[in-house]
Amino acid sequence: MLASFATASLAGARGQPSPTPAPKADRNAAIIDPLTEIGRVRARTPYCAALAGARLGVDAAITYQYAVPTLYRDLRYFRLDSYLTKHQSEQRTEHDLSSLWNLATAGRAEVQALRSAALAPGVDEAKRTEMLGFANALDGAKARQMELARTIARTYAILAEAPVRLIANAPSDDHGAAALRGGPRAASIGLPGGAPTAQPYTSAQMEGLEDHSREQGLFGTFGAESFIRDDLQEAARHATAAMKLGSCTEL
Repeated sequence: MLASFATASLAGARGQPSPTPAPKADRNAAIIDPLTEIGRVRARTPYCAALAGARLGVDAAITYQYAVPTLYRDLRYFRLDSYLTKHQSEQRTEHDLSSLWNLATAGRAEVQALRSAALAPGVDEAKRTEMLGFANALDGAKARQMELARTIARTYAILAEAPVRLIANAPSDDHGAAALRGGPRAASIGLPGGAPTAQPYTSAQMEGLEDHSREQGLFGTFGAESFIRDDLQEAARHATAAMKLGSCTEL
């Protein structure tokens, strides 16, 4: 009897479905949604107004993450099969890289203003803690975004210096080209499949882009984005707590 009961209990335990992790989109939404609420609070008090003042930094940090895959595409599709296509690749990458840098730097003054407001005399200690936690985490994420933009720029510089490969200009003719192929600086960016190669745009390169669509998810294009994600997750946690403490409601 006991054996039958134990067998039935074990079978029931095995039959229970194991909890599945939340989809990546849901995990990202849990970060993005609380942050976007900061820009929509009703600034009825100086405390809520200070939180709402960080909106530019929040919006720029989120927009940055959606813009990162564009740079991934620029680097992966960088053309070296003619002087015209290389020039077009350079123009496109430089434009997108400049936009990414502007997003990384935008709003940092407003985030620092939030930190100053938290340190002002007379602020409730619980509110001060959440304000500082929010400001520090958001500023940390933007600092990491600036560093990622610099790393992408270094990888672009390697491609920009690579020679154009024509029929009369084979790789074997350039004995110094090996220094441009897969150097440690290029590999440090964390591109899936390794650093981009300074070779003509061929069907073989297209085959290497099979996982391109998968890598275009938020926080998943470059390896360094995992740290940015952690900072923004921490910022979202403090932002939610700060809004609750100040009864800052949405519009």
